[in-house]
Amino acid sequence: MSLEPLQLWTAAGVLIGFQISSFGWRISREAEVDEAVATWLPPADIVNLISMMITALGIFILPILGLISVELSQLVFGFAMLLFVGYPFALAGHYDMYNKGPRSFQYFPRQEKIVIAIIAVAAVAYVILATYRLVFAV
Repeated sequence: MSLEPLQLWTAAGVLIGFQISSFGWRISREAEVDEAVATWLPPADIVNLISMMITALGIFILPILGLISVELSQLVFGFAMLLFVGYPFALAGHYDMYNKGPRSFQYFPRQEKIVIAIIAVAAVAYVILATYRLVFAV
């Protein structure tokens, strides 16, 4: 499916809006934490930030400069979406929500590691398939 640049920009604008909203919510939540408790940026949020950077660069900046094609920009959008869709699952893992036990309060709990590993495998598979599509014009 081929998208016109305007359609892609609209979809990417909505994506960035969601990403900024979710990141803003996380920052405001951390700001409310007791001053004596250490605050940090969990790896789940880093996945979201990477997705934001990929969206901004691959959908807006690089195509405007003429450095990448619209077709490659579409594939970049898919990659950014993949990361963003994985973000809430990684965040749930950060809060140890996949079990009934108590929360670990670790910086990078096991559940979050598993989800981020799954996101990484899916991202590698996506890059391989997208590269195949570009090279062989499937």
